[in-house]
Amino acid sequence: RVLQLMNLTDSRLAQAGNEKLELAMLSFFEQFRKIYIGDQVQKSSKLYRRLSEVLGLNDETMVLSVFIGKIITNLKYWGRCEPITSKTLQLLNDLSIGYPFVRKLVKLSAVQFMLNNHTVRTFT
Repeated sequence: RVLQLMNLTDSRLAQAGNEKLELAMLSFFEQFRKIYIGDQVQKSSKLYRRLSEVLGLNDETMVLSVFIGKIITNLKYWGRCEPITSKTLQLLNDLSIGYPFVRKLVKLSAVQFMLNNHTVRTFT
């Protein structure tokens, strides 16, 4: 449900956003990352089956893509809000720890785009 809510709120960020809601979603992402993303997680867990059924997210790579999309969106729309920017960059840092994750992240098209087109505009 949080991911569905995120899709709805992100689609409306150009008009208005809610800082407290964004911070709550970032806290959710952090807890989700700790519990469900990593080498110790059983890839056939009920959660991944449910994510596949409801949102079409079939594996960890697709979930990481959602995380990266949220990071990019936050940097684009919340660049002037220090609490959100700080938590967003911390999430990116946490996702980037460890060689296996860096390899997965670098393969994502959104990350490739950021690496190839990074400019100051990304952060305004």
